[in-house]
Amino acid sequence: MQFQFDISSNALPATSNSGSTEALTNQMILGVLQQVLDVQKQGLQEIINLQREQLNHARGLHAENLNRWRTVLARWETHYPELPGNCKQIYPLMEKAYLNMLDNLSQELIDQGRDAFESEFALQEFIDKNGQKLGQFGHLLSVIGPISEIGNQQQQNSEPKST
Repeated sequence: MQFQFDISSNALPATSNSGSTEALTNQMILGVLQQVLDVQKQGLQEIINLQREQLNHARGLHAENLNRWRTVLARWETHYPELPGNCKQIYPLMEKAYLNMLDNLSQELIDQGRDAFESEFALQEFIDKNGQKLGQFGHLLSVIGPISEIGNQQQQNSEPKST
């Protein structure tokens, strides 16, 4: 058995109008690139619109949460008049303590290296040791934070405005 391959047919055909053919080919390539860019631009615009919607939704939830706390605090204002101001004072301390806990946790994991979660037992021990404490402290921050923000707003509203 013998095989024979002819590779001379792979050569590009010689054209006499190479200048006009190249110009036409370049125009087609530019047209395709423009369409690709238009599709990408449309996709990016859709992403931006979605992110705007998500941001507006998050802002609405935050405002709703603050209004809920304002209602609760207004209802109990005679019993707890200092609560927003107190929360405003302690919130930075709690933030610092929480960040300190996270920093200590991260340093501990860095010291243990890649073997920190090698076994199921090590992972469960880590969660048992840190999970509840971090979760509960994070929840406290999420409750005290809005009340602290209301305290900030009350302080700003009670301060005389300079002209």
